[in-house]
Amino acid sequence: MSTKQLSRRNFLKLAAASSTGAVVGYLGPLSNIASAQDTVELTFGRHWEAAFRPRQAEYDEGFMERHPDIKINITYNTWADHNNVVPAWAAAGTLPDIIYVHGSRATPWAHEGIIIDIHDIVTADEEFNVDGMWEESVRLYRVNGRIHALPYDHGPIILGYNVDMFDEAGMDYPTEDWTMEDLAAAAATLTNADMGIYGWDGRFNLGNGANGFFLNAWGATNMNDDETEMTVDTPEAREAMNFWYGLIHEENSAPSGTEAEAFPNQHPFRAGAAAMSHIATWDTPSMRAQAPFNWDVAPVPMGADGTRATTSFGSGYGITPTSDKPDVAWRYLREYLSVDGMIFMWSLSGRGSPARPEGLEAWLTSDPAPPNGRYFLEAMFDYATTGHPYSSLASAEVSNILAREANLLRLGEASVDEVIATIMEEGQAALDAVAEDM
Repeated sequence: MSTKQLSRRNFLKLAAASSTGAVVGYLGPLSNIASAQDTVELTFGRHWEAAFRPRQAEYDEGFMERHPDIKINITYNTWADHNNVVPAWAAAGTLPDIIYVHGSRATPWAHEGIIIDIHDIVTADEEFNVDGMWEESVRLYRVNGRIHALPYDHGPIILGYNVDMFDEAGMDYPTEDWTMEDLAAAAATLTNADMGIYGWDGRFNLGNGANGFFLNAWGATNMNDDETEMTVDTPEAREAMNFWYGLIHEENSAPSGTEAEAFPNQHPFRAGAAAMSHIATWDTPSMRAQAPFNWDVAPVPMGADGTRATTSFGSGYGITPTSDKPDVAWRYLREYLSVDGMIFMWSLSGRGSPARPEGLEAWLTSDPAPPNGRYFLEAMFDYATTGHPYSSLASAEVSNILAREANLLRLGEASVDEVIATIMEEGQAALDAVAEDM
């Protein structure tokens, strides 16, 4: 059953967990997989930044107390390096037992033999309840209909706004009735370029994580559902891109060029220089830690025809083929990716975007969650769909093309027509090159 069919009731009573921060109610012993008899070492390849590693260590210490026959050994990569390090490990025959898998890497890594098919073990474990995960989150890890990894996080992209800027301007906050034209009008009103203040932050994205925010309201997509054809040359996609290009370079409602590059992490919104931006649940800890202003979120503005849509994306974990203990690896993952595991790791910590509805509901009460964080939950239920590309062997290459061209458009170094032409030529060539291998 798709999680979009679930009701919007509260899924879980978290009184004990919320008050103590403890992990409670873990899944019982596996009935169909034997526990290891001797102490075994379970190895991991992860990429957590230093600030989040103590949370991981706290979880793992609790896991080893519950499973004294398992010792955990983690190798941490940087986010920038991980997707290159893992194939190098595979080539050298030194893969750990469990690896972090970004949603865009599941299909190519499955085809390359870097992660194994875990479909039968997952679906046979009724206590684990894979059907209780967001269907959009599990979709990323199905290869030829078979599950090859499982998500820990998955979240939608919606609208974020600077509450203080709206208050100072005496303007109403974005509402559920807003359209993209309302966004543009508010951005123009809130802009004071002489003071270095803008209504929109100028970021633009055509990749799997956020392309829906920038294209879907116009009925446009970056490619078809089968990921065999690029679709950015439609009138709808052209209209969408002209809207964002105009907002930045013609209406001057957003910083452009070197001005935008000057902000930390190229993020004018987080720096307090822009009133609105697109935002994901996983942005919220950084926002809470770095943003020098009050902020909140609203639904994605609608298109002229009332269309409201956006994309969602996430990451997960897979078991490698060189592991000699896949049963032990599953003992870990079934707890780590259970409701309680997700609540401890990504809800109560404020990390955001757990891949189960119960986890997202619990996250809404965490400190980093914005006042109207429920709009993330509503997006996942009602209108967010998994962003392309993710199921093509060319996903990484096409993603790079989309990111490069979107950045050129954002910087004003290429026109809409030029960006569309390049994506259609290079992106389509990349998709065509792998079509025979799918």
